[in-house]
Amino acid sequence: MIVRGSRTLIALAVAGIGCDQPPPEPEAPRVTVWDSAGIEIVENHAPEWGDSALWSVDPEPEFVIGGTNVIESPDDPSQLIWQVRGLARLSNGNILVHSGGEEAVFLFEPTGELVTRIGRKGQGPGEFVRPQHIQVLPGDTIVVWDYGFTRVNYFDSMGTFVGARRLDVATVLERTRTATEYSPESITIPLPDGSFVVQRGIVDYPRPQPGEIQRRPVEYLRIDTAYALHSFGWWRWGEVIGTRSNRSYSWPPFARQSMVAAGGNPPSVYITDGDRFEIHQFAADGALKRIIRRDADPVPITSEELADWKTRVAERRPHVDWADWERSLAAAPPREFHPPILWFRLDTEGYLWVWESGSDGPLVFDPEGRWLGKVDMPPGLWIDEEMILVIGVDPDTDVQRIEGFRLRRG
Repeated sequence: MIVRGSRTLIALAVAGIGCDQPPPEPEAPRVTVWDSAGIEIVENHAPEWGDSALWSVDPEPEFVIGGTNVIESPDDPSQLIWQVRGLARLSNGNILVHSGGEEAVFLFEPTGELVTRIGRKGQGPGEFVRPQHIQVLPGDTIVVWDYGFTRVNYFDSMGTFVGARRLDVATVLERTRTATEYSPESITIPLPDGSFVVQRGIVDYPRPQPGEIQRRPVEYLRIDTAYALHSFGWWRWGEVIGTRSNRSYSWPPFARQSMVAAGGNPPSVYITDGDRFEIHQFAADGALKRIIRRDADPVPITSEELADWKTRVAERRPHVDWADWERSLAAAPPREFHPPILWFRLDTEGYLWVWESGSDGPLVFDPEGRWLGKVDMPPGLWIDEEMILVIGVDPDTDVQRIEGFRLRRG
């Protein structure tokens, strides 16, 4: 009887302890979405994938084009691929390359075999003075935009010329130039519907004083096919530092700058000032749809990183007056942190890939601005549903090459 009663008391005591325990804390939200005057604010606190990466990139490239010092023929990609400014991939796997060094556009098979050289120098149909942008439209139509506001040439998937469109440069300049704003010099981003994004600035904007860090205003505009202007507002261009000597370096280390990207269906235009993790997503007509943010601590700049940055820049610019630059930098506000955003790009599916300081791979956001997670990979110049194209350098020859990595979207 005594034993049985003791057990009853113990059971009641344990049950009482269980009742006194507080309920488990609810899991913190990964994202907070709210409305501000019709604009969606997306505050990302944690990735939807959690600690795992549901998407992955194969560690080794599936193919490599170029990169060798041995030139076996005039069509050898190692001779044609240098100063690459644009890459794209067709549905059959062929690779479109804008070679800035050759000022030409080439179509290669993944094996590296040259399919064709697209267009040629000139000012006639299918020709261009200097290619500036390349595109691949649905149906594998290849588009080459010539420098400035001149001609847009269209080619089929094998590089055969099929048509051209001449831009009205006089109308572009007339509609973008004002008494206080100068006209854009060239196209920043072409869009699939034939419109394009440009940037313009302020006339006679004052130069920075010695020791002053300045960011000049820049306006991003979309010019549609009827030459109507759609503004995305004024932003701040890259940082420059005021100096006394004309031979001094004009940029501070780890400079912040505004960035713009465009893509998706329907197309969106993404812009950031680069000074915090905040990206504005606009509709093509200039209407602000949402603001994408992420909780992120600033990444400090170490003295070793600063010394390494200066060494690398000084090697490329040996004639710079570095003493004047040092004095100007010492008089400027201290450089304590890296820019929150280094670079971003839209893939063909409308996902936003953002490279930030201190990370070994980009953060991926869906078209609604939700942070999905991080993917370990080098910066890709072209990202489609299943492949990432990267500009690499052969470690043995120091020759530029194109690397294709398989992307696996979980």
